[in-house]
Amino acid sequence: MSFRDLPALVTQRQDALTLLEALASGVDEREFAPFVTALTSPEDEQAAAIMLGSGNGMSLRVQLGALLSGAGLVTNDEVFQALDARRARAKGGVA
Repeated sequence: MSFRDLPALVTQRQDALTLLEALASGVDEREFAPFVTALTSPEDEQAAAIMLGSGNGMSLRVQLGALLSGAGLVTNDEVFQALDARRARAKGGVA
């Protein structure tokens, strides 16, 4: 999967699942920045800034998963499965 396969907008569950699939398959993290920006509320932005300032900043992958889950488009379990699959892929394992 490549960034060309990503949806233009994320408004439905299938769009969110496509993003999680891309996350799991190793699409470059920078490709998720527009989605994180679009899904981030002022409250989310404030929380992320506090976390970053305290040395607990999140990667774009984790932010995207939290935002998709918070929007009710996917479950936390689905997010964790995608993150685990990416981690396994990075280590050369099978997810």
